[in-house]
Amino acid sequence: MELDSEEKKFVTGRFYGDSAALEDGPVWGMSLRAAGSMRFRWNEVNANRAAFLKELCGSDREVAAVELIHSKKVFAVESIEELYGRQGDGIITASKKLIPVITVADCMPVFLYEAESGVFGVLHSGWRGTGIVREAIEMAERVYGARRENFCVVMGPHIHDCCYTVDEERASYFRVNFGPGCVRPASGGITGRRAQDGMSLERKYSLSLAEANLSILREMGVREDNIVVCRDCTCCGDAFGSFRRETSGLPPDMPEEERQRHFTVQAAWVRWQTL
Repeated sequence: MELDSEEKKFVTGRFYGDSAALEDGPVWGMSLRAAGSMRFRWNEVNANRAAFLKELCGSDREVAAVELIHSKKVFAVESIEELYGRQGDGIITASKKLIPVITVADCMPVFLYEAESGVFGVLHSGWRGTGIVREAIEMAERVYGARRENFCVVMGPHIHDCCYTVDEERASYFRVNFGPGCVRPASGGITGRRAQDGMSLERKYSLSLAEANLSILREMGVREDNIVVCRDCTCCGDAFGSFRRETSGLPPDMPEEERQRHFTVQAAWVRWQTL
């Protein structure tokens, strides 16, 4: 992973196959907090995002985007018109003229590429959307004739289990659906919770989105030496935008829509260097 050398506003990286960087494939990228918010809604204008992505695209590319809804919904497209007004959490394509873009802020961006079919894309995988990588790969097989064992996958910067604590209900959901390896008791993980009949105890767990996604990819037969997991935790430092870090001091009764404007949403994308 490399920083943009001039303004330090984004990071980029390559896909890996057989544990070696692919020099002739697309590259993935993700904006940093310094680039400002990349929040996207169809009914809003975000001049900062528009300027950032215009520079990224140049004169020969187009941004393919969807409004996120924390789902497992993926679109396979060959033109930006197919996505107008759409809501979902993943985009795949075989058109080198398109730059699929989603937004993240602690949730995991998952970048995909399969060389034989030429299909590539990007997914937003939060806790509700864990499993979207299966949907995307199966769609790529149906639509583009891709082969799952050939996929190269990068799990981009996201909140890691060092910072991501969840309650028993969510931990149980991940154990059942993605295996016990993605959750563990959090350090100092018993907290007090005030109830009507006094103080009760609540156990907390550390959740690894990476391990949950790895369990899916292994089960599907994606080769381990084609998978990269970025070590950067979006919550640990301040280089990346983070919903958990940036909203931690806000009043608990703040309306959700207002809370959504108090953290730095990042853009994550895949693009070809040359057409």
